[in-house]
Amino acid sequence: MKVQSITRSMTVAVAVLAFTGAGAEAASARAPIRPHQHFEGLVNGKQGHAIMYVVCPGPAGGHRTGPVKKGQTMAVLKTAHGTGNTGLFSHVYSWFQPVPSGKRPIALTFVRYGKSQTIPTSVRVPCAGKGEAVFSSCPYLAPCAAGFTQDPLTVKFENVATAPARGRDHRHR
Repeated sequence: MKVQSITRSMTVAVAVLAFTGAGAEAASARAPIRPHQHFEGLVNGKQGHAIMYVVCPGPAGGHRTGPVKKGQTMAVLKTAHGTGNTGLFSHVYSWFQPVPSGKRPIALTFVRYGKSQTIPTSVRVPCAGKGEAVFSSCPYLAPCAAGFTQDPLTVKFENVATAPARGRDHRHR
């Protein structure tokens, strides 16, 4: 009888810990970004092998750029040992590189972890090839304080006019 009671109590305790642990994780997912925290950036929900769909009529030869396809997102996640470090700051900026010649990139500003933002279709990126999505607690080309580290994420740019059908029919979840 005592063994069943102890087993039942342990099962309940494990269930409570699992439930509250999951709740704490969900609550911290939208926690404010604070100084001296590690982070990683996401493009369309991915930390690796991210694809950015671009709207460029015709072939994507040369150094052409085009607007990003509507509905794509970026986000920042807090991690224990991520590449990025906020240093003294409590926000993260993100933008794409290469930056079109002579232009300042349109940057998104994040103040909470796990809260994705839609990339404006006014953002212009290469029609094809590879580049980076940069996540940094310092704005583009701004002098910055010691302790921060950027998190660059390799991105493949695909022209929806010439991409496989999955690019043309791509839906974000």
